[in-house]
Amino acid sequence: MSKILNLSMTRRKFLGVGVASSSVFLLGMSLPPFGRFFSDDQEDSDINAFIGIDEDGLVTFQNPFIEMGQGTYTSIPAIMAEELDIEMARLKVVQAPHGPEYRIMFNNTTRFTGGSLSVRSSYMTMRKAGATARAMLISAAAEQWGIAASDCTTEPGAVVHKASGNKLGYGQLAPLAAKLEPPAEAPLKDNSQFRLIGKPVKRTDSLAKATGSAEFGIDTQVDGMLHAAVKQAPVFGAKLNSVDKAAVLDMPGVVAVEEIPNGVAVIADHYWHAKKALEQLPTTFDPGDNAGFSSQAYREELQAALKHSGAAAENVGDVDQALAGAAKVIEAEYHAPFLAHATMEPMNCTALVEDDHCTVWAPNQGADLVANAAAKITGYDLDAIEVNTPFLGGGFGRRFIMDYVIQAVTLANKHRGKPIKVIWTREEDTQHDHYRPMAAASLRAGFDADGKPVALHITTAAEGPMGRLNPEWLKDPKVDDSIFEGTAHQPYAIPNKRADVVAVPVDPVPIGYWRSVANSQNGFFKESFIDEMAHAAGDDPVEFRRKLLTDQPRFKKVLDTAVAMAGWKSGTWQQNGRKHAMGVALHESFGSIVAQVAEVALDDGDIQVVRVHCAVDCGFAVNPAIVKMQMESGIAYGLSAALAEEITLEQGRVQQTNFDTYPILRPDQMPEVEVEIINSGEALGGIGEPGTPPIAPAVCNALFVLSGQRVRSLPLSQYSF
Repeated sequence: MSKILNLSMTRRKFLGVGVASSSVFLLGMSLPPFGRFFSDDQEDSDINAFIGIDEDGLVTFQNPFIEMGQGTYTSIPAIMAEELDIEMARLKVVQAPHGPEYRIMFNNTTRFTGGSLSVRSSYMTMRKAGATARAMLISAAAEQWGIAASDCTTEPGAVVHKASGNKLGYGQLAPLAAKLEPPAEAPLKDNSQFRLIGKPVKRTDSLAKATGSAEFGIDTQVDGMLHAAVKQAPVFGAKLNSVDKAAVLDMPGVVAVEEIPNGVAVIADHYWHAKKALEQLPTTFDPGDNAGFSSQAYREELQAALKHSGAAAENVGDVDQALAGAAKVIEAEYHAPFLAHATMEPMNCTALVEDDHCTVWAPNQGADLVANAAAKITGYDLDAIEVNTPFLGGGFGRRFIMDYVIQAVTLANKHRGKPIKVIWTREEDTQHDHYRPMAAASLRAGFDADGKPVALHITTAAEGPMGRLNPEWLKDPKVDDSIFEGTAHQPYAIPNKRADVVAVPVDPVPIGYWRSVANSQNGFFKESFIDEMAHAAGDDPVEFRRKLLTDQPRFKKVLDTAVAMAGWKSGTWQQNGRKHAMGVALHESFGSIVAQVAEVALDDGDIQVVRVHCAVDCGFAVNPAIVKMQMESGIAYGLSAALAEEITLEQGRVQQTNFDTYPILRPDQMPEVEVEIINSGEALGGIGEPGTPPIAPAVCNALFVLSGQRVRSLPLSQYSF
């Protein structure tokens, strides 16, 4: 558990220099790992500073989570500001530094931005921090006035004594509050008192992003900075054979040619000079053992693996017996391709290594990961590593991987005293991603004589990023959550259910976490097959699902809400010379339930997703505006992948290079999106990813109604309708 601390009273060091330097009142908390309580001999590195208040009443908040478009620079500070009782305009949000001080996730053992965890993992922590600061300011005012603290209240930015009309601003009270001990337990507001939580608070980063003043990693400028362009091995695992450095050293602006892990870099005075020299640099690579790899061959390997018995992620009843005795059995195989993250801001990092210090500027999803990578290269202690995290031009799981950081720090370590900025081209970014894994699934369902489902067996074959990157997170090494999530423990009341996992390594291909992870594939597999089951039972897809949700009122309400929003129609209809139909999908991921109804039109085989009606139950919407934005974003991301995205490999090489060969969603392809939020009062769910899984099956189910063609493999660009 954590304990609130008044850091104004202690001589301990503050890592949050931006807070400590200007604030007269500092509030943080000890974050003891595995429930260890704070004690007087606790190390300095166990203390953080979340909140600082200066004499002008400006509140500085050190955000432990990173802003990559999902709204953490608004939602999380607003939670704290609600309990502190300040206006958002009087709040400055800065990025917390790396280190154990800010590891507020998973029993205070880690901190990263991903997994749709930021708000739900910090909600109560931030409320308590704000409430404690408010209680201390009230106590300071009460002591100043010689009255009981219970006679005081607050209005935004000030403590007031209504009986006398006295008022003191937080800036006036900050020096006094700095002398007080924090209360053991500060009262929290009742939900009915909320001004910010649950309200569509305006984003703190919107003005900067609208005016172009927001700084992303690629915007980093440091005095004396050099620039580096990189070329990585075209075949994964290949080794650099030769490089003719002399061939480009006399080109304009070129400073050096250096080998880096997996490739070579040209360093120059400007990026353009580095890039042009790199294009002229003679290099050869030994392709190694992976030169024969193809994604098509791996796809066939996955399909063969589906015939094998897997490890059970879920096993309810007796699926084999139920299928053997079923009056009717249907089965199908599904497939999903490798996908790139395709962040709008390509990978980049700036690093400066000095004799006793290393500074890194990197868009990332985990500052501790950056610091650890830099420390390993330089040999420095973590205390000597400074990580600056700007805004991210997209993350989606890609920026958990530190390859671009390793390159920049490696180069800076060879050229000490000179900041070096590495920028990947779009081609490098596309061909050296850590891809969403390819996956395949076999699904079988059995029905009784009345058409009621009695069994469902799903087998998924893939390699999961968790097993590759974080095997220590697995409860069972044979059952990788990042392969099966989205197939097991789903809500449908089918008496016999089994979800099997077959791990099929794809060692040559770097894989990673992709928005919604395995839910992105398995949501497509499962919800498409549920529609196949409805068709086999002769039932409407919505009514079929409703019958299977009799004991799941939350799921049923979400489904019914989306269906009502859409004005659900079975079959097709003509509108403006085009044939229209609707498809539906329902999926839970990251603690949130999402239903989507997609209205799709076909015009001479051209697919147009006209509108999407989306209902979401995330327990409680801390910021409804951001919840809606994230649903829209997730739909766009998932639809883009469903329509045309695919990474293929031949002879060990990625075939796609840029957006001409890896097309993403165009503005004219974006449907109208309507979102309705259901505040059920259940535990907080995530919101950054759950909007992605349902869109592909919803669209594909509509296409079946339109064309009679069942889509069992993505992307849709491979089909003719």
